[in-house]
Amino acid sequence: MRRIILLITVLLLSLLNSNHLDAQDTTWVQTFTFDSISTRRANFEFPNSLNDKRFEKVLMYYKLKCSPQTPWDQYNCGEWDYLTYTRVFDHTGDYDSVRVDSVRYLHNYNSNSPYDYEPWGYDYHNNSLITEHERQALTNPVQFSLGQTSSSTSLYPFDMTYQGGKYQMIVNATELEMAGINAGEIKSLWLNVSNLINGGALMHPRISIKSTQDSQLTEFHNSGFSTVYDLSRTATTTLFGWEELQLGQNEFLFNEPYVWNGADNIVIEISFDHSFPANNQIEFETESSNNGQALNYSSKNGSLKFDGTNHALLEMSDVDLGDELTISMWVKGNGNTSVNTSILEGYDTLNQRVINIHMPWSNNRIYWDCGEGSAYDRIDKDMSNDGIDNEWHHWAFVKKQSTGEMLIYKDGSLWHSGTDKNKIIGNLHRLVLGANRSLGNHWKGNIDHFEVYNAALDEATISAWQYKKVNNSHPNWNNLMVSYDFDNYSYARDASPNNYLLMPSAFGMFDFSGDPINGMERSVNRLLVSFGNGDYQDVNASELVINKKSLIEPEILFEFESIDRHFEISNALIVAASGDEIEYDLQGDVVSSTPYSTSESVENSTITYYQNPYEIIFDVEIARYITPYGIGFDLGPNGFAWIYDVTDYQDYLRDVVDLAAHNTQELLDLSFAFVEGIPPRDVHKREPIWSDFRSYGFAAMAEDNVLQEKKVHLSDTSEGFKIKTRMSGHGQVGNQACCEWVSNDHSIKVDGITRFEWDIFEEDDCGNNPLTGQGGTWPYAREGWCPGDKVKEYEFELTPYVTPGDSVSLDYVINNVPSNDQGQGSGNYRAAYDLISYSAPNFENDAAIVDVLNPSNYEYYSKFNPTCSNPRVILRNTGSEPLTSCTIKCWITYGDNIDFQWTGNLGFMEEEIVEIPVSDYSWWTDLDENQTFTAYVRDLNGSFGNDDYQQNSVKKSKFDAAESVDGPFLIWFTTNNKASENAYRLMDASGTVLFERTNLQNTTQYKDTFDLAPGCYSIVLDDYDDDGLSFWYSSQVEGETTGAFRVRKVGGSYMEIFPGDFGSYHRYDFSVGFTLGLDELPNYGELSIFPNPAQNELTIDLVAKVDGNASVEIMDLSGRVLLQDEMNASASFAEYFADVSQYKKGTYVIRISTVNGIYTKKFIKN
Repeated sequence: MRRIILLITVLLLSLLNSNHLDAQDTTWVQTFTFDSISTRRANFEFPNSLNDKRFEKVLMYYKLKCSPQTPWDQYNCGEWDYLTYTRVFDHTGDYDSVRVDSVRYLHNYNSNSPYDYEPWGYDYHNNSLITEHERQALTNPVQFSLGQTSSSTSLYPFDMTYQGGKYQMIVNATELEMAGINAGEIKSLWLNVSNLINGGALMHPRISIKSTQDSQLTEFHNSGFSTVYDLSRTATTTLFGWEELQLGQNEFLFNEPYVWNGADNIVIEISFDHSFPANNQIEFETESSNNGQALNYSSKNGSLKFDGTNHALLEMSDVDLGDELTISMWVKGNGNTSVNTSILEGYDTLNQRVINIHMPWSNNRIYWDCGEGSAYDRIDKDMSNDGIDNEWHHWAFVKKQSTGEMLIYKDGSLWHSGTDKNKIIGNLHRLVLGANRSLGNHWKGNIDHFEVYNAALDEATISAWQYKKVNNSHPNWNNLMVSYDFDNYSYARDASPNNYLLMPSAFGMFDFSGDPINGMERSVNRLLVSFGNGDYQDVNASELVINKKSLIEPEILFEFESIDRHFEISNALIVAASGDEIEYDLQGDVVSSTPYSTSESVENSTITYYQNPYEIIFDVEIARYITPYGIGFDLGPNGFAWIYDVTDYQDYLRDVVDLAAHNTQELLDLSFAFVEGIPPRDVHKREPIWSDFRSYGFAAMAEDNVLQEKKVHLSDTSEGFKIKTRMSGHGQVGNQACCEWVSNDHSIKVDGITRFEWDIFEEDDCGNNPLTGQGGTWPYAREGWCPGDKVKEYEFELTPYVTPGDSVSLDYVINNVPSNDQGQGSGNYRAAYDLISYSAPNFENDAAIVDVLNPSNYEYYSKFNPTCSNPRVILRNTGSEPLTSCTIKCWITYGDNIDFQWTGNLGFMEEEIVEIPVSDYSWWTDLDENQTFTAYVRDLNGSFGNDDYQQNSVKKSKFDAAESVDGPFLIWFTTNNKASENAYRLMDASGTVLFERTNLQNTTQYKDTFDLAPGCYSIVLDDYDDDGLSFWYSSQVEGETTGAFRVRKVGGSYMEIFPGDFGSYHRYDFSVGFTLGLDELPNYGELSIFPNPAQNELTIDLVAKVDGNASVEIMDLSGRVLLQDEMNASASFAEYFADVSQYKKGTYVIRISTVNGIYTKKFIKN
């Protein structure tokens, strides 16, 4: 018997000392380092020797470190929890080119074929019946002249060059009195015609009058008028002989008298709107007037109206904008507050933004973007109080590359600016108004007087011309590229020499209902007018029904050609599409329609170009990580590491690897360990089932519009198959903030049968994250991810359900979007679904110790370590036969072993956490003095000895010893106002609860004293709301106060001060009786303040050579002493409890004086 035992021992020592187990052949490849400050994609040479080797596993070590060198933001660790990916760009060496097809002709964003039209110059029109008013000539007429002197003539107020106009003049009360007019009715107005060309026909005039106390006109009056005249003057339309205007005086007999109050001045408004071209001209006599006596707008005022669904495209395209630009326009929004909008966006032939104005974005900030390339220049500013909606304002956006300036002017004055904006503007391919380049983010409202200059206009010019219509006297006339005032016609006429057209996406976008804001003539004369009075022959005015013509609204027809890998607008026309002339009655109903003929037609055809050839590169995600909330956070002086098993992706890690990882919020050190050996099965291929990782909308997933059932062919040279998934939910939409905060159900059907179902909601792991004390809402459960942690992978063994060489149908399924919360459908998932093909298993009877959870000094397991509780290891079956029993041999000092007999039932690649009972605490004695724990699996399924492959049978882990405690100690727990969320327990090494406190009371102190027998123990404080004892979010949102939990030697120093922000639990492990001797008293002294920050009570402890005498002072930062008192002191310890509840918020200094020294420390009062 002794010989057998000796033989086993010799074999075991040989096994442990063999090179392939104790120090497996591993090739390390370093990629990014902490010195790669901002480089997050690069090519790395992996050793050629790896190509001929076989690997048991390939591990990726992903280490992050906080540093002021990080360029992302002002924090050492980035502020926000962002998705990051580790990706390999798999270069195939094959090239392709994207074929781009389009139509040759586009008319108002439509592409009908054939398209019949009539070129501009047509007179096709619709007729609408309208009512005008007429009276018979006055009897006993009296005419009152103002005594004006004719000095000039003018085409206003009825300038037939345009389709409308508005004129206002002021007549003061003195003038009316001097003309002999008394308070009372005025019944007509006389105008003097000085010249007629092609007759005096006048269609649809209107005269209105109002009283005013103003003596000058600085702006049009827009309210308070009484309409007194609306009769057209033609040879045939009147009942009572009011024919065309004649040379000399012409009376306009009011259909309703205007009643003057005898005291106020009056404003006379004369306007017209004939909506159809006229060919005559009428000139009127005027007097020489001072500014402010009359105003005129010689156009039918219009603007371009966007309703949130429409947009417009400029003919101005494929132009080099150089290095200077000004875009100016009048803007009046309607419903854009807190909405993502683009009032315009221009882009280049690569579909990259060149020009963009968000006005505003959903944060109510205006963004002015300009510059070529993938990263444009930008300035932005909050415009919440600057007229987002319902107000007209003039805005000018300027870019001047030579000085690096970008500027925004509002109403003629500089409103915002930025410097170091040095990108040139470059080539503009297309410019869209009212939306972005993808015809989304629609803006709503009206714009007017839209102008673009290839120059940086200065403030003086912008201010001087904001109220003027541009003409060749403008100092930057030669830089004017396009100018639309949207007046007169239902198409945009360009006032620049370029005559660029504008294609609207819909009819009716030209809005003529508003009053003019720009282009008003101020230096105009008053008309020569007289007023008339007398007796009406009729009691009421007669209604006269006449036709009002309106020209058929044109369309804009663009013709495109393929030139140099893009489409250019080669021709642009104003046309009337084939259709009908329509007759409307007085109610606006259609009476009849008559088709009109067209003389031109085009047949649409497909035009094509090919984009630049590109290499086919597959974007393969091999790992995913979510950054921690980083304000005030630290990952330690050496960083924090996560380990990923990337064995399934090893074929992508060969030769030159185009690798991208993380972002620049933290420093990154990324290395790969290629562990030589035989894997449980060899990887043959990895391929995406649907596509490489991408984003999917929840609604599209639920409605089966994406990730639909797909036939996948399985290789006939592989024998094993696995589905590997990696999913994380994002977005905060709907009532439940999907998909970040909502748990959904996921499944995959195999040939129509649900085979795999899983849940990715991190119910516990976020609060259990070892990265405690982050900012943000780090400890709360999310869908598939936690801040500061890896995104988990879920794997499903497909082999039992398929046959190599056959095809299999795979279909992803998710639960429906809740019917009572359809907004959740706008949430999304970032998801990867990979199919991994393998060889047959390489072993029949084999098991591996995959990892050691405790004892371990791996920082990822630090919430459970250091500890001397029962060791825990991960056992995996790596053989084809089921694993039903084995021996797990564990030791710290070799020879003092634990042989644990495990039983269970694990299928191939299944694993289980196994806890190894320790019955004798002396087992923890480390006679080898290397603080290494070793676990070794053998004796599988009743077969004595090693398994098929010994290299994976042993796992070692370095560890730190748990703190050793001698003598009695005190647990001092001060609950917060949410004590029901907490409980604590004291356990032995096996997890047996020796003492616990539950059903705690709010804001209560609990003090429990223990004197334990030798052994290993743990104190665990739980928080069932995952927010610890003091968490900023719970404090601000839920009003949760601060609690405290301390473990202290009786009459001595603190053993452990539990952090307040610990998430779900904090664990403190210690041993009792493992070592002999007394703790040494620190020579330097240890001053502890708790809690810090504090709200009410402050505990002050000093462990030092005190000799029974210590005093405490609390001072503010100015040195003013707020408290001075003696402490409770012994030879080596002093304590004091201070009430700071009445102190103001701020920072204070504590100073303790002893005969052997002075100790100071700051604390914060919340």
